[in-house]
Amino acid sequence: MSKYETTFILEPGFDENRVNAEVEKLSQWIKDMGGEVVEVQRWGKRRMSYEIRKKRDGVYTWVLWNGSADMVKDLERRLRLNESVMRLLTVLHVAPELTRGNAEAALAAADADGDD
Repeated sequence: MSKYETTFILEPGFDENRVNAEVEKLSQWIKDMGGEVVEVQRWGKRRMSYEIRKKRDGVYTWVLWNGSADMVKDLERRLRLNESVMRLLTVLHVAPELTRGNAEAALAAADADGDD
């Protein structure tokens, strides 16, 4: 099983109860397909870069979950059929690893850029 991140945007007029119901529905779908929800972050109502369905705002939610690659297609299909979901994106989760060598290289690069 791999870790995936799904971010989706709901209609801006939804109250907290409706958003929670949509998140619970998604979580149940993941569990029904044999996956596991690791973390859910509700980012709230935010301004979008461009209009979607003549709306400038949307309610953003991010879900980190474990599952198989076959689950991604089915989950995205179900979300696209949900008229409350304005946009969605699922990507493979890659945990950032900051080792001492990477940190030192990043600091050295930042110092080199500042000497101009």
